[in-house]
Amino acid sequence: MEPLIIKRTCMGSPFEITAWPGGSRGAAEAAVLTAYAEVARVEDLLTDFRDSPLTALNAAAGGPAVKVPEELFGLVDFALGICRDSGGAFDITYASAGRLWREAFCTGVPPAPERIAEALRLVGHAKIELDRAAGTIRLPEKGMRIGLGSIGKGYGVDRAWRVLRDLGLENFCVNGAGDLRVASSPGAPRPWRIGLKNPFAADGRAAGCLEIRSGAVVTSGDYERFFVHRGKKYHHIIDARTGRTRDDIASVTVLASTAALANAYSISAMALGPEEGAAFLRRRREASGVIITAAGAVINCNLKTGSKETYAADRL
Repeated sequence: MEPLIIKRTCMGSPFEITAWPGGSRGAAEAAVLTAYAEVARVEDLLTDFRDSPLTALNAAAGGPAVKVPEELFGLVDFALGICRDSGGAFDITYASAGRLWREAFCTGVPPAPERIAEALRLVGHAKIELDRAAGTIRLPEKGMRIGLGSIGKGYGVDRAWRVLRDLGLENFCVNGAGDLRVASSPGAPRPWRIGLKNPFAADGRAAGCLEIRSGAVVTSGDYERFFVHRGKKYHHIIDARTGRTRDDIASVTVLASTAALANAYSISAMALGPEEGAAFLRRRREASGVIITAAGAVINCNLKTGSKETYAADRL
């Protein structure tokens, strides 16, 4: 039986769901379309490009606390834990300064240091006030913003994955622009094989391969969104502590139970750099990964090399 493959553009990114129907192909197709509807719902909750519960929260910065949907409260709470664990290199309030880099990607000119320093006054995850009993969030300073792009796409992948499982599919892969989460039935003939991009190969060839039966794989790198100014590359992953990109790390791949977790961890390690990033990943009991430095060194971070999870970086 041929797999069912349905593609859509969701959350501003290309999505692809591949599923082996197992039973009725029509039922499988209906399940995939329901999963895509769930991704659209998540986008409506988390987008900061148009009206949403998140944009309403950001608009209220500097004022009283805002009652938010329980799902949004939980995601912010989840993200704040990673902000703390990363020492602030990953920080969802970086959206307060992120507009500078959005402008930079349009103009091809990085922000001036004094503009970055001024914008960083509004960055600080510890300033966010959560009231669990009331279900409210307060951003105490006018101009503060929360951005959940660092986990939103992964969360959308996770929600699609859950819908497919709940609707009876057992063997499938949800791919949200490279944020992947897979499922396999006990009797599946082989694991999923996931090629990992070589960050130095213009032809797109893989640097290695992961073989997994379940879980999520996410790679963050300096090669997808970047511009070059006066010979220096500036990519889209920013160390929130400094407001600047790093030039010592090419990519981070993380394997975790969920795509939201893998997404946040890969961005955190990328922002932290090779040494701090490797230490960060090695402290994570629920994840493992591999870092490729700008010099081409490969750093294994608790990634197993057995039959279930393999990585071969022999083509850099």
